[in-house]
Amino acid sequence: MSEPPLVQVTQMIEQQKLGGAQGLIIALCGLVALLDGMDLQSIGLAAPVMADALHVAPQAFGLVFSAALAGLALGAFALGPLADRHGRKRVLIVATVCFGIFTLCTAFADSFGELLVWRFLAGVGLGGAMPSFISLASEYVPGRMRAAIVSLLWAGFPLGGVVGGLLASRLIPAFGWRSVFFVGGAPPLLVALALIWALPESLSYLVNSGATHERIARTLKQIFPEVSIPDNARFVVIENAKSDARMSQLFALGRASGTLLLWTSFFFAFMILVTNSAWSPTLLGAEGVPIGHAAVALATFNFGSLFGSGVAGLLLTRFGIIAVLPGALAGGALAYALVGYTAPSVAAITVFQGLFGLFTGCASSGLIALAAILYPSAIRATGIGCAMAAGRCGSIAGPLIVGALVGARWATPSIFSVMGASVLVGTLAVFALGLRRPLSGRADAA
Repeated sequence: MSEPPLVQVTQMIEQQKLGGAQGLIIALCGLVALLDGMDLQSIGLAAPVMADALHVAPQAFGLVFSAALAGLALGAFALGPLADRHGRKRVLIVATVCFGIFTLCTAFADSFGELLVWRFLAGVGLGGAMPSFISLASEYVPGRMRAAIVSLLWAGFPLGGVVGGLLASRLIPAFGWRSVFFVGGAPPLLVALALIWALPESLSYLVNSGATHERIARTLKQIFPEVSIPDNARFVVIENAKSDARMSQLFALGRASGTLLLWTSFFFAFMILVTNSAWSPTLLGAEGVPIGHAAVALATFNFGSLFGSGVAGLLLTRFGIIAVLPGALAGGALAYALVGYTAPSVAAITVFQGLFGLFTGCASSGLIALAAILYPSAIRATGIGCAMAAGRCGSIAGPLIVGALVGARWATPSIFSVMGASVLVGTLAVFALGLRRPLSGRADAA
């Protein structure tokens, strides 16, 4: 009796052109990234109004920003491995619904304690969604395109910041701060319905979890309708089927130093990125910059970040880690410091916010693309989730540190300078990572 024909799933993806079904996967995953950017920018602009309405001292809002980011860290840390073990589509849908529901709950908060709880739980949903959608999107594209697609996907984050900033600047004066969370909570629930209907499950998860031939074949035909699949085919992926998604795998097979350097880079890149969105309206307001002008400056930041995020993967693939990421982080640190020193000049802060967005957008998107190709697909959501958790730990620390500095009455230029200078630690870490592993455009085992 002859052996059943072998269908190499990873090889099939490598050999096919990017089609409409893959474009739909990327678009759906990009929508989730956009919602994250909307949320972060909206609450940053709403914070001064919320502080007055809820009778909260401005420096205490560092806890509100950090509560959401603590949820993001927990969601990424806990749900990333669950996505590898129990299905990325399933975890992504649950996480998106969680984010939508608790964002709507935020609109009904009447006390500081309620605000902290709802923001934390909404953050858990968003944090759990990110490793799943990045893993899904990167899995369904050829390895040679992975860094570019992941960085393009993450461009949804600054695009969401643009949308969120524009919406918040119109909604808050007209309808109050609660309207931001009504508008922000409904779209995730609609996106979750679209994910249920249109998003396929991870092929590597289906194969490694022992899904039926019919389910795997149906998923392949959904993505590649022209491909002929034998009725008795046996499906495999490149990675060893015995691979598991335990976190210890991030430190196995010589990955330990690379993982730690990656986490350090994520910590400082996302610390400065989120600190800017969360605190800049309040800090610039203290220097006499009206909220409308601050919103314009932050919109420029998001436009710069949108461009930087979109080209990061292409730059990494073309020039490598050392040529791109250390310079991007260092440039972002300098631009952030200059925002504080040039306030209250609206023209100057707008220019430097745009440059800051360009550099940090490239750095953060490039780091996410790097995480997506650093680990094989069997542990990709775990690797991305843990790296994002490290970044979210930085995002938690940054607003808390700024809140403490505001409470201690530090001058605005000094706050911007100290926070910018700290990013140089991440610059050194990613430089060391580049020396250790030049970027080839592929994961360890694809």
